[in-house]
Order: sequence, then C-alpha cells, then structure tokens
Amino acid sequence: MSNSNEPSVNLWPYVGYYSLTMVALTIALGILVVVIPTLSKEFGKAAGFAISFGSANVALYKFVRRNGRLFNRGEYWTIVLLSTLAAFFISAPLGWLAIAGEAKQHDLSNVPLAVWLGSVLFALLLTFGLNAAWYSSRFGRTLLKAELARRARTDTEAFR
Repeated sequence: MSNSNEPSVNLWPYVGYYSLTMVALTIALGILVVVIPTLSKEFGKAAGFAISFGSANVALYKFVRRNGRLFNRGEYWTIVLLSTLAAFFISAPLGWLAIAGEAKQHDLSNVPLAVWLGSVLFALLLTFGLNAAWYSSRFGRTLLKAELARRARTDTEAFR
C-alpha cells in the first residue's frame, strides 16, 4: 500500500475487472468440469481460492499498470470491500442453484436458519480475508516492480 497523499482514483473499473474475471474463470472451470468430470472432486475445494486469486490479481495488475503505484490505504479497503460484495453477488446465485440441486436429492428443510446465516457469514468473511490478502502489497510489490522496469525500458529506448 502506498503511503503517499496522491489523489484517489475511481475504483469501479477495477471492481469490474474483478467481476468479469470471476465470471470468466467460473465459466471456464464449469466447462472444464463438464469436459473432464473427474476434475470436479479434485478441483471442487480449491477452485474458489484460484478464482478469487485470479480475479484479484487481474484487478491489481490493471491498477498498477494504469497508475504505476499500489493502492493507498483508503483505496485498499474500498477495493477489498467492493470486490467482496461483487463476489457475493456473483456467487450467491450459483450457491442457490447448488443448494436447490442438492435439495432435490436430500431434505434440507430441517436445517436451522442459524446454520444458513452462519454459512453465508462465514463465506463473506472468508472472501473478505482472501481479497485482503490478494490485494495486499505483498503481491502488489512484484507487479509494481515488473511494471516500473517495463516503463523504464520503454522510456530509455527512445534515447538509444
């Protein structure tokens, strides 16, 4: 995270990159599971982490590429919150479809409301934590170094 007093930028395009990447990776994984059905058991648990990581990395890469810096503190927490909400609104219908499909095979009517709410809260907190980790300066520094090196090469080529 940058500690400078630079003006804040509009973060909505980066939330859009996050959302579009999340949808694209989810569709790609769905197609892959249909083509190779044995992957559903192997990829099922880790797929959410991979999709979250890929989505946040695309948004972070676009931000660093366009602005040449990392998020400042306010931008960081805003992008984490907005990305978490976007992930929730994208994943909620998919989760509902999965639960509806499971309800046809098993009776889920005896599951208490507190369990459903606890599951949703746990998923939100997990997604928030993952987004906070993926957008952190630990991952961003590598992207920033590569971008600044690319810019330096581009800038010096004119003088050769």
